[in-house]
Amino acid sequence: MMEGATGPEPPAPPECPDCGLSAERHVTYYGTHVLLEPDMPVPAHTVPVWHRWYVDSNGTAWNSREDEPAPGAVCRVPHRIACPGLSPEETGLWRWPAAVRAENARRACDKAAGKTGPAALPDAG
Repeated sequence: MMEGATGPEPPAPPECPDCGLSAERHVTYYGTHVLLEPDMPVPAHTVPVWHRWYVDSNGTAWNSREDEPAPGAVCRVPHRIACPGLSPEETGLWRWPAAVRAENARRACDKAAGKTGPAALPDAG
């Protein structure tokens, strides 16, 4: 839970139970599933510790926990810290995930309204 590996288990769809958005589901090395923000590799140093996820060539996700990322490393972000269905207290008060959370809130509203189509993420700095 602390790492965000709280994704729904198959055969359930890879959708967040809190906001209904789809995410990429990956199995972890300890057998649970994590929902990762789709198509969003980010500089690892901008992501809080315990939330830096990496995906091996076999599709298995692993968390670097408190390890310092290598210079230039990119990681994946768990949907849990960017979920618009959770409060900032539940997800963390970091600036970068807050921008992603706001974009996900917009996407969830569009989904509820039946709108489709990709939109570019805002520049979160």
